[in-house]
Amino acid sequence: MREIAMDQYHTVLPLLDSIQNKAVYALSVIQHIQQGSVFVNEGKSINSVFITSSGGFYCLAGDEEDDLFIADVVGFMNNESNHHNFFALGVFTADWEKKIDAYLIKHSRKISRTYYSFHQERFVESYVMSDSMVQKPFKYYPLEVDIATTYREKFYPYYQLVWPSAERFCTSGIGHFIMMEDELISVCTSPYVGGGYAEIVIITIDEFRRQGLACALGVLFINDCLAQNLIPNWSCHTDNVACNELAHKFGFEKIGEHPMYWYTT
Repeated sequence: MREIAMDQYHTVLPLLDSIQNKAVYALSVIQHIQQGSVFVNEGKSINSVFITSSGGFYCLAGDEEDDLFIADVVGFMNNESNHHNFFALGVFTADWEKKIDAYLIKHSRKISRTYYSFHQERFVESYVMSDSMVQKPFKYYPLEVDIATTYREKFYPYYQLVWPSAERFCTSGIGHFIMMEDELISVCTSPYVGGGYAEIVIITIDEFRRQGLACALGVLFINDCLAQNLIPNWSCHTDNVACNELAHKFGFEKIGEHPMYWYTT
C-alpha cells in the first residue's frame, strides 16, 4: 500500500459512502480537521483505503479483494511503533471481517460496536433547554482553554492525541463540563469532528452517576451541535448497556453493529 498526500485525501471519499457516520474520525482526517494518515492500494486506480487517526481509531473501506493491500494493513497494525499504546480498527462489511480474521493482529480482540443515527425530531420532542440546567452543588462550565487544558492533562489524557492543543480543541471541538469543588466530575465532549458530524463521549465519575449529570450535558452538547449545523453522532460497544440506553434516550436510532479489532494488553 502507499500513503497519499494530504491534498489527495478527498479522492478516497467515494469509498466511504457506505460508511458515512460510522467513522467520523476518518472524515475528520480527510478534511484536515484532525491528524492522521491515508493509505491506498498500489496502482493508479484507488480501490481500497486504510485511514488512521492520531487517536488510534482506524478503518478500512473499498474493495476487500486486494490481498497485498490487506497484508500491508496487517503489517502496519502489527508494528507497535505505529500506535500510541492503543488502536481500534473498524471494518464494516462481512467480507472485510473475513479477510482480517485470516490474519493475527497482535494485542487485539474482536469486539462488536453499535452505531446510531440521530433523529432531531425525537430529541426536540423529549427535551427543552431547561433539561440542561445544572443545580448546586454542581457547577457547569463551557469549553474554553483553561478547562480544556485541565481536561486534556488531568482528566482524560487521550485528548492530547485527538486534539493536538487545548486551543485546537476549543476552535474545532465541542465540550461541556461539570465540576464540584474545582474537580471535573462529568463531561460531554467530541473526540472527533468531521463530515458534518460531531462524535459524542460522555464520562461521569462513578460516585456521581445517576444524578442526571450525563443527561444535562448531553442536551447541551446536542443543542450546541444543532446551533453549529453539526449532526451529533453516537457509537459505543455493543455490550455497554448504559451507553446504548442513553443513546436511545437522546433520540438516536440503531443502524447496525460491526466488528472492531480493539487493543488489549
